[in-house]
Amino acid sequence: MANCWAIPQFWLDKSRSALISILLALAVVKPVHADPLDEQRELFRQANQALAAGQLQKFKSLSAQLSDYALYPYLVYEELRRRLWKADSAELRAFLAAYPDLPISGDLRRNRLKFLAQGKKWQEFLDFYTVQQDKTLQCYFLQARMHLNRQELLLEDIRSLWLAGESLPQECDPVFDMFYQSDYMTDDLLWQRIRLAMGNNNPALAGYLSRRLSDTERKWGIRWVDTHNNPARWTGAAAFEDTPQAREILVHGITRLARQDVSRALANWESLRNKYTFSEADKGRALRELAIWSARKNHEMATELLDTIETSSVDDTILHWRLVTALANRDWHSLLRWTSGTPPESVTWQRWYYWQGRALEETGRTEEARVFFQKIQDERDYYGFLARDHLAIPYEMNHRELQEQPEAWQEVATFPAVIRARELYHHGMLYAARREWQMMFDALSNYQLQIAAVFAAEWGWHDRAILTLGRAMAYDDLVLRFPVVFEQLLRKYADQRQLDLAWMYALVRAESAFMVDARSVSGALGLMQLMPATGKQTADRIGFRSFENVYLLEADKNVTIGSAYLKQMTEQFDGNLVLATAAYNAGPNAVLSWLPKEVCIMPEIWIEQIPYEETRKYVSRILYFASIYDWRLQQKVIPVKDRMNMIPLRKNLHAANAHCGSKLASVVLNQ
Repeated sequence: MANCWAIPQFWLDKSRSALISILLALAVVKPVHADPLDEQRELFRQANQALAAGQLQKFKSLSAQLSDYALYPYLVYEELRRRLWKADSAELRAFLAAYPDLPISGDLRRNRLKFLAQGKKWQEFLDFYTVQQDKTLQCYFLQARMHLNRQELLLEDIRSLWLAGESLPQECDPVFDMFYQSDYMTDDLLWQRIRLAMGNNNPALAGYLSRRLSDTERKWGIRWVDTHNNPARWTGAAAFEDTPQAREILVHGITRLARQDVSRALANWESLRNKYTFSEADKGRALRELAIWSARKNHEMATELLDTIETSSVDDTILHWRLVTALANRDWHSLLRWTSGTPPESVTWQRWYYWQGRALEETGRTEEARVFFQKIQDERDYYGFLARDHLAIPYEMNHRELQEQPEAWQEVATFPAVIRARELYHHGMLYAARREWQMMFDALSNYQLQIAAVFAAEWGWHDRAILTLGRAMAYDDLVLRFPVVFEQLLRKYADQRQLDLAWMYALVRAESAFMVDARSVSGALGLMQLMPATGKQTADRIGFRSFENVYLLEADKNVTIGSAYLKQMTEQFDGNLVLATAAYNAGPNAVLSWLPKEVCIMPEIWIEQIPYEETRKYVSRILYFASIYDWRLQQKVIPVKDRMNMIPLRKNLHAANAHCGSKLASVVLNQ
């Protein structure tokens, strides 16, 4: 069912590029006596160097020539920042008034506020203060009002900050001490925060707060913490009197116990529900957690418990565990029942309809199944492409570029934040450039965001173009969303290591969106998001000399090492792209532990059962990204199903074809 696609001729037409060039040039037009843009850029570079070297006179001379340059405020800021502790307040206020919307203005204000608070200059602190997200600064603000006896609404504002499920900075302690002595501090208010703390899995904070409860209430706070720490004991004893606090604590205990021992949680819940007058909401919460954890642990009661969830309460989590349970047991009738009707708004409707169609297929209702596949066949995603595979029709990419409206494009081209972001990007000041770009989002309409994405792509800033189109919910310009960049580099290593080029492109697109200096919260680096330890091991294996972590932030070195690791995963999993993709994300040991032990399994079923949500979404995303990249590379489009091989037994991993055949049955992955 493959099809060949070519890039539409209208994209190859240079008219749009020409228009962009004209608009960007207009954005920097200056009077004839002004320096050209390239000269301003050079002066800016020299000014930064002079300041870094401490050559203040040279810096002032150079920066004086740049007052009409988009990045002039950054020069002023950098000089101010270096003497913030002694800068004149009027000078700082003038900067903040002149550039109120710049990210660096927020930095300057926050740093000045911290300096003033540490020096206990409370009046000046209040003069400089604006609403802040930083909890420490919020506490300093309350302190300033307390010290200056600004009592109006002070206790109300302290209450709003105090009422949180996490511990707050020590800078809050002085105002909280005052709050604890006020009439605002009641058992009811303490219970509100205890609930927030327990909901945030913070029993230490809940225990601390419980000690402030009155004598009659304190025991319930202590019981809640005890039940959290030992749910089997306290939900089994049923020793509490039937009060609202007791019921709340016991439901919490049952949900905790379900994670540890489903059978015991079920037995304890059956006993408790006959002794306590739980509300319908209490029962619903307990049954939801029991159903989820019974499914996660493949408990024999999973199907029955999942059946108790009302349709109005079904969300993506419940849908997922219903899928896992039904597919593990090949219970197509339950799956059909669970996906009947219109999907609730809180679920991924494409997933719902796809598996409704599959359940109909498996129960012999093939023509009815086609109706549901047709409902999603126009979706350009994993389930939409799989639906087309079942319908045996070719993929339609439905690429549509943004229509040109010169006046609107000119307006965006001259938007100050766009110009500043462009100049920062040109100078390699990527963090600052991204902050400018991010702050611009709320100021632009969705159409204007799409125009900005076109500009970003024209500059080569593809990760911002992709991000911006996502923010605008504009998914049809596939040339912008799936750029063919680093082609020589990626093609070289795809050929050298005999890797599927479109698959490799899909992986880079999913990992980093082509951000060369991408850094994940877990520490993965660069285009192919390699962990430093993995990078070093792979570099050593391929004879890469003198590896350093920073190499992963260079495109050529990252792809050299990343493609070698991808090849390693491909070989370890016998060319199975589904398994290799999962292993690249979750690690090979995890994937090995998820392989079936008794019979082979269809790849689409295995993917739905992947225990890690991130990996599950990652694998499905890369599979359909690869088909889109086939189209972008102007090569034969490989259907998603043709990149998905049967999932073999672990013991027969390297002889999958000999042992899988067409025999399929249920399999349960280790959760």
